[in-house]
Amino acid sequence: MESLVRCREQGIVRVAATGRNLYSARSVLPLDFPIDYVLFSNGAGVMAWPTQELLLARQFPAAHAARLIRALLAQRVSFMVHRPIPDNHGFAYSQPEPEATDFNRRLEHYAEFAIPFSGAPEAFGDACQFVVIIPHDLDRFGRVCAPLKGVHVIRTTSPMDGRSLWIELFPEHVSKASATEWLAGRLGVPRANTVALGNDYNDLDLLEWAPRSLVVDNAPADLKARFESVPSHNDSGFTAALVRTGLLTDSART
Repeated sequence: MESLVRCREQGIVRVAATGRNLYSARSVLPLDFPIDYVLFSNGAGVMAWPTQELLLARQFPAAHAARLIRALLAQRVSFMVHRPIPDNHGFAYSQPEPEATDFNRRLEHYAEFAIPFSGAPEAFGDACQFVVIIPHDLDRFGRVCAPLKGVHVIRTTSPMDGRSLWIELFPEHVSKASATEWLAGRLGVPRANTVALGNDYNDLDLLEWAPRSLVVDNAPADLKARFESVPSHNDSGFTAALVRTGLLTDSART
């Protein structure tokens, strides 16, 4: 926390880029948390955190969302289709695989905001994103994604059981990298002056975009093989990244 305060004192813009939706981000980040911006839903939305001003919101138009719903229904995979920002914690779901335990956990977590999908796909309207949850099976991952057009596919390790594959579908121009680039342009910050710290596959596009990128020690092994690593978040990895990149001196460690 002290490192984030020191960043502000040194004029460093502090941005949290998360896969969480806005509702979920607000549940874990108090309004006085020392950051400037939150990129949520993997870059589909950007909010100025202290003022809670929504700066950017992206979604699938209704016709595109309907095509994706039809494609996923045809594959008989369990999926969730989310409402547009700022209400994208609400979703409709289809679950032809009732034994999908990680899917059930997410349903339980968002029970008050989830409804079974029914009616024509065209009736759903605009959609922020889709979430497909399958067992850790890379061959099946490829089969699910192959027929889906005009999407940015983000593969994420389940934050619930740590094993299942979450396939998150966003409009093809949506990513943490594109949202960061948009925000940097708005603020007049050159790309050369950015540093990224990640911990999972949904950070990959951002890690590839930033000129200096690091991952924490609890990141997947193949990410650690590609990017410089620092201790885990629980072991002051953020502070270590700031020191390693020269943004803060060792005296800022807490």
